Amino acid sequence: MNSSASNLDPIVTHLIEHGKREDLLAAGAQFIRENRRSDAIACFARLAEEKSDLNARFIHAQLIDDGSHKQLAAARDAAVSILEDFPALFDNGTEANCALVRFAAQRCSYVGPQEKAADLYRRLVAMSNSAADYYHLSESLSHINNVANNLADSIAALEKAIALDPAVYDTDTNRETIKLGKAALAQQAEAASPKRKKIGRYPLTEDFVGDLPALIKKHIAFDLRNEEKFISRATRFFTMGSCFARNISAALNKSGYNSTHMEISEYINTTFANRAFVDWLSTGKTDVAVSERIQELLPPGWSADSTLEKIRNSDVFILTLGVAPAFFDKTTGAFVLPRPTALNSRVLGEKYEYRTTTVQENVDNVLYLINFVRKLAPHAKVVITVSPVPLIASFEFESCVVADCLSKSTMRLVAHQVVHQSGLSNVLYWPSFEVFRWGGSNASNFYAADDGAAWHVSEEKVNGTIGAFIDMFDAGR
Repeated sequence: MNSSASNLDPIVTHLIEHGKREDLLAAGAQFIRENRRSDAIACFARLAEEKSDLNARFIHAQLIDDGSHKQLAAARDAAVSILEDFPALFDNGTEANCALVRFAAQRCSYVGPQEKAADLYRRLVAMSNSAADYYHLSESLSHINNVANNLADSIAALEKAIALDPAVYDTDTNRETIKLGKAALAQQAEAASPKRKKIGRYPLTEDFVGDLPALIKKHIAFDLRNEEKFISRATRFFTMGSCFARNISAALNKSGYNSTHMEISEYINTTFANRAFVDWLSTGKTDVAVSERIQELLPPGWSADSTLEKIRNSDVFILTLGVAPAFFDKTTGAFVLPRPTALNSRVLGEKYEYRTTTVQENVDNVLYLINFVRKLAPHAKVVITVSPVPLIASFEFESCVVADCLSKSTMRLVAHQVVHQSGLSNVLYWPSFEVFRWGGSNASNFYAADDGAAWHVSEEKVNGTIGAFIDMFDAGR
């Protein structure tokens, strides 16, 4: 019995469980005319259990499509399954058969996969020779990730639509689209040229839940594919910046590389703290309290001289940007490095000013740090990454999640400006943050749960989010 039958009128439920097919068909048609959608769905769901009844299956597919991503995907799957069970439909271009193929192609174009939509539209135009179908084929081809290989076919389909129905499709916009498309085709021989406009497309769900290194290389760090190979087993790494730098160093060592991490403390996770640290390293002159605090945090066996020597001998310097909030003296505005504990954390929030620092403040600090490294190791490659590790607590916002979003957004902009807008050479950005935050979230059920599309949020999670919004702001609750 259909899972929704328990919510139906008892008479309808009895009909679904015990009625003859002709009675179910007549009742379902009547329910459609009366706009009793749930009852109609229940009747046709029962009829659709007979796999040979493709008409009932198609009607059921149309009925369950309520426009939501989840039901669009369900309707897509139902329609595609009919076509898979009855492949001969493609050889007979009747109006009904074209309607079924068109329905399936449209749902694939709405919620993916686009490759399936294009395939169905290709088969549909051979059946219908319809201008509208050729137009939608052109659109579908333009949305496939591998655009270059489909561009010529997309242009040809649009030209065919114009030829078949110029009154509708011979527009200035479509003519301009064809002109630009043909210009792009003429430039395909120069595909590697940096002057050519690149199109980045969001990965599919199977990319996110598949092989992680492949996801990173194909979709996240794709812009780095032409970078020189600068690592060998002899390469000496030095990492610092935040606690995530420790993870990076450990992974490098585990992979057989030589990496040293400046294991000072998880409290040295801001660019202000790192700047104070390198000032202490290079001159020993910094704020007295900060200097004393740094010396307290140094691990056994570490000294300023030994640290400088390790940086000087490094081939690759990895700087991990941690968080944007920091403590400052309320009177002087100077950076402070307090001794936070669970017991005194609330006191610190009152004693000092705790604020999210600006993009420019952090850019200045990072450029200062890179200049420091370059004086010691002019040849060293500088790799900047943003730590995906969140804030543990915030003294500025009551929601640490909101504070963390602002913090990471700030640090990601800092990395972008330093790497791409500062004019520095031999510096690159490695997208660790994107791997964990975007890769991680898209591999969860917050995305793609309803229809398999990585760019569609889960209906359940949206409902939960809005439910919380209503609970918090509905005066009647």
